[in-house]
Amino acid sequence: MKKKISESIRIKTFLSMLSLLVICCILIYAMVMIFLPKNYHSALESQVTSDFYDLVGVLEQNGWQESSEILMEFSMRNNATVRIEDKNGDNVFSINFSNTEDGGFSSPSMSCWAFFQQNGQIFQLSAIVSLVAVSQSYDILLKLIPFIAVMILLISVIGAVICSRYYSNPLVQICNVARRMTSLDMTWKCDVKRKDEIGVLASSLNEMAQRLSNALDSLKTANEQLQKDIEREREQEKQRIDFFTSVSHELKTPIAIIKGELEGMIYQVGEYKDRNTYLRHCLKTVNDMEEIVKEILSAARMGGSDFLLVRSDLNLDRILQKICRKVKGRMEDKQMKLYLKIQPNVPYEGDERLLEKVFSNVISNAISYSPAGAMITVVLQDGTFMVENTGVHIAEEDLKRIFMPFYRVDKSRSRNSGGSGLGLYISKTILDHHGVLHRVENTKSGVRFTAFFQKNT
Repeated sequence: MKKKISESIRIKTFLSMLSLLVICCILIYAMVMIFLPKNYHSALESQVTSDFYDLVGVLEQNGWQESSEILMEFSMRNNATVRIEDKNGDNVFSINFSNTEDGGFSSPSMSCWAFFQQNGQIFQLSAIVSLVAVSQSYDILLKLIPFIAVMILLISVIGAVICSRYYSNPLVQICNVARRMTSLDMTWKCDVKRKDEIGVLASSLNEMAQRLSNALDSLKTANEQLQKDIEREREQEKQRIDFFTSVSHELKTPIAIIKGELEGMIYQVGEYKDRNTYLRHCLKTVNDMEEIVKEILSAARMGGSDFLLVRSDLNLDRILQKICRKVKGRMEDKQMKLYLKIQPNVPYEGDERLLEKVFSNVISNAISYSPAGAMITVVLQDGTFMVENTGVHIAEEDLKRIFMPFYRVDKSRSRNSGGSGLGLYISKTILDHHGVLHRVENTKSGVRFTAFFQKNT
């Protein structure tokens, strides 16, 4: 119970206010019991004294024989014993309406006396007044104690409940809000509508919570951005490692070929005695290596953060028609058909040399990986560039990795079936720098590459 009281401000406030109200009410009633009889006693004495001297005046004027009714009225009204004595001390008149005993307790009394003259004689008027009303009022106050105690307790409980609710409820609400703040939960608002210090505290808490929420949102956004940057850095690091691994693999084979052929020619082993033939073959291998190195350098340069495009106003249709004219010879060798649907005058602001490389790589890939007699469709309409080749499909797992550097669908990695595997990677990098969305997907009849060139504004 003590622990519950110590942990609850509502209970503390209720008990404190209850104790305070009970003590105040008891003190007030005690003061009433002490001072009310005293004040009543003084008031009665003043009244009796005033009535007594009024009575003396009446007796001097009318005589005591004619004033017997007035004497009786005085005695009855003031609960007094009245006596009139002559100068010899003999009692000539007396009347008694006093009640000096009240329930076994003696009542306070007061006595008054005075002389008056009647027909030349001097008489003494004395009165003993019983102040029974004072003791009766005190007795009434004592009898009212049980009722007053109940009323004091009832009023104190009601007052304590009202006060505890008025003062503690807002504090409890603020405490609950502060507890939620410790768990960084800002989806709340303190609805204390007051203008005093508690209201100021609630308003300040709301303002602080809003600022904390904004700060947390900013930190969360910054943290998410940092996580993205870290993930991107990790991905770039992985790509760099994979890139250099692939470079070493791509260069290792032609270097080994050249080394083997040169050693064979030096030591004149078997067929390598025909140096002229194998020197030409070595030259061809070196030329292939040169092309690979050029593509590697191009890919590395475009993958750098300091790479900048040389933009100019272009006509995409002219670039595309130029590439199509260059590849017609290769298509005729493979007995392929070319279907063109190129919209004239397609303006775009970009790097002409790089975009020409994109068109060339995509169309060359379509020719290289399509069987003899296939159809190549090249479309440029409303800013959409599309190349579709028939007679071949790409597995779904290969489609997800087709833009990776040195990745080739042909797992044998033969030069006869494809290039270095950098063509689509370089094309993707160029399109990303231009902000051009692109994708490769399978169709019913083959494979389709699509790029969306948005109009420059």
